[in-house]
Amino acid sequence: MRIGIIGYGKMGKLFAREFSTRHEVGIYSNHAEKSEFKLFSSIEELFKWADLIVIAKSLEETPKVLEELAKLSEKIEGKVIFDISTFKRDVIEIYKRFPESVKVCSVHPMFGAGAKSFEGRRFIVIPVEGREEDINPVINLFKEFKAEVFVADAKTHDEMMKIVIGLPYFIGISFLSFLSEFEGVENFGGTSFEYLTTYAKAVLNDSPEFIDEVLEFSKDKIKEFLRFVEKGEFNVQELREKFEHEIEESYKRFYIVLNKE
Repeated sequence: MRIGIIGYGKMGKLFAREFSTRHEVGIYSNHAEKSEFKLFSSIEELFKWADLIVIAKSLEETPKVLEELAKLSEKIEGKVIFDISTFKRDVIEIYKRFPESVKVCSVHPMFGAGAKSFEGRRFIVIPVEGREEDINPVINLFKEFKAEVFVADAKTHDEMMKIVIGLPYFIGISFLSFLSEFEGVENFGGTSFEYLTTYAKAVLNDSPEFIDEVLEFSKDKIKEFLRFVEKGEFNVQELREKFEHEIEESYKRFYIVLNKE
């Protein structure tokens, strides 16, 4: 199969590398001057060539690309199209305007560009309402790479992403920003401090634009979280009982991650 990827950032490169182990890969990107993959000078050229198209652009750029692909889909049938943007509210609405002669859905890889392969990794696939069968070729593609696939609607997905991505990013960035007020604090930090600062610095591996997008989109859940924190109604004993079968293993993993074992 011919797979065309629009965007050649960190995730675009990961998808290109992984898909190329089984399929022919082509790239369209303003930033890809050199690549081991076939390069196209326009989205239209890539669209004509590819059987399946992946949009690996920023949350801001993805809707513009989808609008162009929607117009091209009126002329050429039989394509499969999906994006990998973090939030789905806006993109799903655009997919509703695609002709039924192409198959469309949205995908969220629940891992970062540091992954070595798709094997064992989780993908959330979001169907367009009324076009649920369009997800089948996409699910089959990821299963070909031994990935784990989970299906969710756009609203549920976006609400969950505010919690599983937005809140951790907020905690990491706000903690690191707060630390900058205390000169020499790292000299007093122990394992917990090192773990959290390591995570916070790893978040900065993403672009400032992406981090800002995530925090902005998650603003309502961040406010809800801060109200919860302000109440201070934490029951540590209850939490220990709830997670009693995971605490010891989590503590071991804690040290392994920091190579302290």
